Amino acid sequence: MDKIIHVGVIGGSANNQWASSTHIPALQQLPKFKITAIGTTRMESAEKSASQFGVPLAFADSNELTRHPDVDMVIVSVKVPGHYDAVMAGLNAEKHVYCEWPLGLNTSQAVEMHKLAAAKKVHHAIGLQARQSPEVNFVKDLVAEGYVGKVLSCHMKVSTTAKGGTTNETSKYLLDNSNGANLLTINAGHAIDALCYSLGDFKELSATIANQIKQVKVQETGEMIEKTTADQILINGTLKSGATASIHVQGGVTFRTGVSLEIYGTEGTIVLSNESAHAQFQWGDLKVEGMNIANQGNSTSLAELSIPDQYRWVPDTIPGGPAFNVAQALEKFGVDILEGTHYVPNFEDAVKLHVLLDLIQKAADTGERQVL
Repeated sequence: MDKIIHVGVIGGSANNQWASSTHIPALQQLPKFKITAIGTTRMESAEKSASQFGVPLAFADSNELTRHPDVDMVIVSVKVPGHYDAVMAGLNAEKHVYCEWPLGLNTSQAVEMHKLAAAKKVHHAIGLQARQSPEVNFVKDLVAEGYVGKVLSCHMKVSTTAKGGTTNETSKYLLDNSNGANLLTINAGHAIDALCYSLGDFKELSATIANQIKQVKVQETGEMIEKTTADQILINGTLKSGATASIHVQGGVTFRTGVSLEIYGTEGTIVLSNESAHAQFQWGDLKVEGMNIANQGNSTSLAELSIPDQYRWVPDTIPGGPAFNVAQALEKFGVDILEGTHYVPNFEDAVKLHVLLDLIQKAADTGERQVL
C-alpha cells in the first residue's frame, strides 16, 4: 500500500444522513485517505452519489466493492441489520474495516466478526467516537492526573427527544427491537462506553428497563406504529475502582434534554455536558466544567475548563458536530493502518460492549444484580 488509503464507503448514498454528513466530508479533508468507491443498495443511487461526491467507482453489491483492487479499506455505514454481511464481505476480501456501532444485531454476530477479523490479520475499528472526543479524553486525563482526587461516584444522564412518542420514516426502524438499533444499544451504548473509557469498567450492576410509550406517530403520514424498544433505562452499580455509578437514559423527553456526566471525588468535581435537544456524547460539542479544592480554596462553584490543543489531531477545516469526532477516529485509524498501531477501539472492544449491554438487559429481565 502507498501512503494514501483508498476507501470504499458501503452506505455512501447522498441520502444516507450519517455517512454523507460525517464520513464522506471527513475523508475528503484528511490527506491520508481517498474515497474510491461508493456502495448503495441500488446502482442508480450508487452512481448518482459517486458522481455527486466525485468518486470514480459505484457498486450495488458490497462483495464486488470489497473485492475491487482499488479499495484498501471499507467503511460500513448502513443500518445495523446490514452490518454483518457488509463487514464479513470486507473481511473475507482481506480489507481493513471500520464499522459503525453496534457491530452486529447481537453479541454472537459481533463475536463472529471479531474472530474473522483476527484471523485475517487486518485492521478493524468500531465507531465508538466518544473515545476520540477532545472533551472526553481531556476528562479522562484530568481524572487520571488526580484533579478530583479519588473518584467517589459518578452520575450520567442522557435525555433525548427521539425514541419516544413521535418518529419519522427514516428513524422508525429504531423502534423495532429486532433491528438492534435502539435506546439501549445506541444512546446508552455510546454513553456507557464513554463513562467506562473515562472512569474504568463496571464491577457489578443492577438495571431497570421499561417501554412506557408503546404507540408512536409517524410524522409524515400520521400512522400509528407499535414500539417494542425501551424508552427508560436506569443502571446503578460499582466500578472496579470502587466508585459508585448511576445512569439514566430516557427517550421522548420534551424539556431539559441533553447529556451530562458528573464526577465527584475527594478533591473536586468534573461535569461534562451538552444540553441541546439531540446531544450525544459521541457527537461532541461538550462543555467541561470543574472545581478543584486545591486550586479554588473555599469556592465551590464550577468553572469552565479550556480544552488543550493536543486533543485535536485533525485539520481546522473539519467542522464541529458529529463529523468532527468521526474525523478524529478516521485519522487515528489511518495511522493504525499505515504504521501498525492500535489507537482506535476495535471489534474486540465492540464485543466487550455488546456483552456489557447483554448483562444490563439480563439484570433488568431477572431483577438480579450482575457481577462482571
